Amino acid sequence: GLTAAEVAMEFTSEEREDIRRMHATPQLYTKMANSLAPNIFGHPEIKRGILLQLLGGVHKTTPDKLNTLRGDINVCIVGDPSTAKS
Repeated sequence: GLTAAEVAMEFTSEEREDIRRMHATPQLYTKMANSLAPNIFGHPEIKRGILLQLLGGVHKTTPDKLNTLRGDINVCIVGDPSTAKS
């Protein structure tokens, strides 16, 4: 896999500046979650879960280097029938 520095070099200088600006944004995680389905009021936990699933996780390797763990985040949304969970 690539190192963080190698991945960073694949971005243009404008993209790196955008990332730095986003990093400096207060409450970025909350703002991004709230921007999902803005016409649906409330349900912040569901929106945060969907955001995490969209962004994905970090792949990890066990200390013995024998197993690689996938970084996929799975979300199970449970609720009443006909409440737009899919």
